Amino acid sequence: MDRSMLNHRPTQSERDRTRWVTGAGRYTADIAVPDALSATFLRSPHAHAEIVSIDIGAALAMPGVIAVLTGADCADAGFGNFRGLMRYGADGPHPLIVPFRPVLAHQRVRHVGEAVACVIATSESAALDASEAIAVTYRDLPAVIGIDAAGKADAPAVHPQAPGNLAFAHQAGDAAAVRAAFDAAETIVATAFDLPRLAPTTMELRGIIARYDEAAGIYHLITPHQGINEIRADLAAVLNVPEARISIELPDVGGGFGARSPAYPEHAALLLAARRTGRAVRWVASRSESFLTDYYGRSTRLAGRLALDAAGRFTGLEITYETDLGAYITTVGAFVNVHNPLMSGSGTYGISAIAANFRQYFTNTGPIGPYRGAGRPDVALLIERLVDRAATALGADPLELRRLNAIPRTAFPYRTALGSTYDSADYAALIDAAHQASDWDGFAARRTEAQVRGRLRGRGVALFTEIAGGGAATRDEARVVLGVTGGRATARIETVTGGSGQSQAETYAFILAERLGMDPADIELAASPAHSTLNGGGSIGSRSTLSAGSAIADAGDQLRRHLLAAAGLRANAPPAELIMAGGAICRPDGSVVLTLAEAIAAADAPLDVVGAVPVSSSFPSGCHVAEVEIDPQTGLAVLVSYVAIDDSGVVLNPIVAEGQIHGGIVQGLGEVFGEAMQYDETGQVLTGSFMDYTMPRAADVPNFVTEDRPTASPNNPLGVKGLGEAGTTGALAAAANAFADALAMVGAELPAFPCTAHSIWRSIRTAGSA
Repeated sequence: MDRSMLNHRPTQSERDRTRWVTGAGRYTADIAVPDALSATFLRSPHAHAEIVSIDIGAALAMPGVIAVLTGADCADAGFGNFRGLMRYGADGPHPLIVPFRPVLAHQRVRHVGEAVACVIATSESAALDASEAIAVTYRDLPAVIGIDAAGKADAPAVHPQAPGNLAFAHQAGDAAAVRAAFDAAETIVATAFDLPRLAPTTMELRGIIARYDEAAGIYHLITPHQGINEIRADLAAVLNVPEARISIELPDVGGGFGARSPAYPEHAALLLAARRTGRAVRWVASRSESFLTDYYGRSTRLAGRLALDAAGRFTGLEITYETDLGAYITTVGAFVNVHNPLMSGSGTYGISAIAANFRQYFTNTGPIGPYRGAGRPDVALLIERLVDRAATALGADPLELRRLNAIPRTAFPYRTALGSTYDSADYAALIDAAHQASDWDGFAARRTEAQVRGRLRGRGVALFTEIAGGGAATRDEARVVLGVTGGRATARIETVTGGSGQSQAETYAFILAERLGMDPADIELAASPAHSTLNGGGSIGSRSTLSAGSAIADAGDQLRRHLLAAAGLRANAPPAELIMAGGAICRPDGSVVLTLAEAIAAADAPLDVVGAVPVSSSFPSGCHVAEVEIDPQTGLAVLVSYVAIDDSGVVLNPIVAEGQIHGGIVQGLGEVFGEAMQYDETGQVLTGSFMDYTMPRAADVPNFVTEDRPTASPNNPLGVKGLGEAGTTGALAAAANAFADALAMVGAELPAFPCTAHSIWRSIRTAGSA
């Protein structure tokens, strides 16, 4: 496709960006619904307590109040449980326990912010006033906060069916081979760390508009989400109805990061309210509610050991991965903290013996869900910290030790010791590009100059890979419909992916335009149809282009063959000799047989096809280099440079790809520099607003140097790999290693995450007094 076409007329993505930056977006809160009722939730102030009584009488008597729902109403409605998916450990001693999660707390609350009652009124203010009139009597119970507390022998039980608060345990790999590798090792290094719980902090607050069609028995929902099929399946399980009875409309979405993919109790509560009242009901979370109840990320504890032989080659890896799941299981919150680390658990290195041990716990905190990276950054950080420790122990250059142990390009597809198959990569090329782009050899001079200014300058590198794609479905589908408008060929694309800032309309239009010779400005990505029956997963796990994009390509290929065959009859020429370009079907000499609009208009059947591809995975990779400077007097750290060399497979849209990498890097840096949900020993949230929860800002980061070094994936027709999470995975490890390198100059250790100025200052002072 001639991309200069983009200069002629604005594409859908360009029109969307104009809408968004001028305040004309259509988010859930912007949608006007005549005669809609407003809902608010009364939430638990306790992390763990029995509900002795609830008196809603005063609330029901207040002006404008239509109904008040409690846990008893949800129990009477016959609600089922929220799904908790897990592919591992079903036959083991500790399969995943999925306790019943009430839509509204019934008899007991298990975390601060858990919804206890839902008030429905004629206005938001009336609902808020009434919620304050509800009288709830609690009997406080001891709370379990954190992995250490959960695992104590005398710990209170979050759920009676989970002794020791253990939700899940699983072992993978070859423990005997790992023991042998460590017994024969010349060098052994170890590391351990906790990654704090993170709030997704999407720009758009969670919102819901619910309706119920009594005559048809259909539940209608408008809400921001990342894919219709996942959230619909979740709600069907809770409502105990077939998925066909749930219609979900996707408006504009102001951020996803994984937190928008599962269903929440509030979805089911509002659908019940709509059914009970016979009217539409709406709710938009406050920022405080989002901090308390949006599904969190990370909250993991990792430990590992790496064995090396006398030549410096990695021979064995041992991984311990623990997760604080919070009070309840979310759809894939437990799964992603096993599957993704397992699939990426060899890193970029040819390690023949690996063993991984997973344990997951219940605590009296908000539930964990998928969050950008979802286990990938955690295990990449573990491996890359071990490699840096090995380089220090051997006195080796960190980049060269990685080069020595990296899987060679000729070894792909590569089967890891944990059972995953990496599709393609050239790690040596990534290392070479990072070496040059970061001016690796000039670092010593930069460090010396920083010392003259009284600063500690450190450098960190991360050579990583991660799984992208996959999903619960067996195939991904996309629908493409061709038509003619104003004499021009047009196309409409339908998928079940839910965009939340990835410029899907632009990328999908490129894919179809290249196959049909169309102007991307004539291609529209329709909102996911509310009653869509298309198969496939949502925009999760860096899979949208790989999956839906490949299905669009298949649909485009079907249409191309059909149109060329028809044009071949018209031109009395073999279809293989004809060309689709510039909105026309041409002979090899450039003469036009038919315009694309004419070919569509003359078609003997509707040009409406569904493309389909098997669900597949890919393994994007990268080599990121970060440099930081620390003021040892204050502990204040500044990121002074960042280089990201990535292999995301075939890059269809470099501008979109760069934006995804940039955003991912900043989220990874946020974890290192300050983000953390913190609780006191009673389970009260200490970081429940932006006054206390540190977010990365534009002024905190330098200009990034980014480059593509692609190797095409053989696993999909586009050759693409995921890239939405690569920035986060690389940034966490690269920045952490840079901090450790800087602190090593004064004999200080890397503090617990996040590396705040105070924790860095304390680490330096501790080293100075030793």
